[in-house]
Amino acid sequence: MSRTKAEILTSTEATPEQSGAEAPGPPVKRLRRRMVVSLVVLAVLVAGIVGVDLTSKTGAPPLAKAPHFSLPRLGGGAGIAYPSAGLTGHPVVLVMFASWCTPCQAELPRVAKLSAQLQANSPSLRVVGIDGNDASGAGMAFARKAGFTDPVASDQNEAVASDLGLRGLPDTVFINASGKVARVVQGVVSNAQLRHWAKVIQTS
Repeated sequence: MSRTKAEILTSTEATPEQSGAEAPGPPVKRLRRRMVVSLVVLAVLVAGIVGVDLTSKTGAPPLAKAPHFSLPRLGGGAGIAYPSAGLTGHPVVLVMFASWCTPCQAELPRVAKLSAQLQANSPSLRVVGIDGNDASGAGMAFARKAGFTDPVASDQNEAVASDLGLRGLPDTVFINASGKVARVVQGVVSNAQLRHWAKVIQTS
């Protein structure tokens, strides 16, 4: 028995279940997915405003004990140690770099300028440079060229980085007055991060 054209077209149209295609999800599920995406975007924006880098890795957990070290000073003179009379009881920022570190070339001059401003406004804040796995002459020349006037320690064996579980440069370590590590930023530190965490270690 012959079928009409309409009957043939109807019989050859596959349903989503017959063709293996996924049927469109319920509107409620789609709305939930959109809400989740919106919340994630909002969280990232808020983090950027307060200067918290969600993508930065932390080599030490928050409020871990700061590493103890005693290192020679670049340029000669008394060595640099932590804890010590000049650093104990003060919030301290360790700026870790090397002359051969490409990202450090752009970061250190900016950090040096902002660090000077922060210390001018907060006399209790201490900033110490740590030149890692570098020739002392090259490290000193690099620090001077960048305008970094704070004391710089020479860490040939990268002992401080090793104690914190860090690999690669640059790194920035924020230590509060109680000797606890509040934050470790691996990679280039932003001005917002530097301001934010310098403030945190002065109030924690």
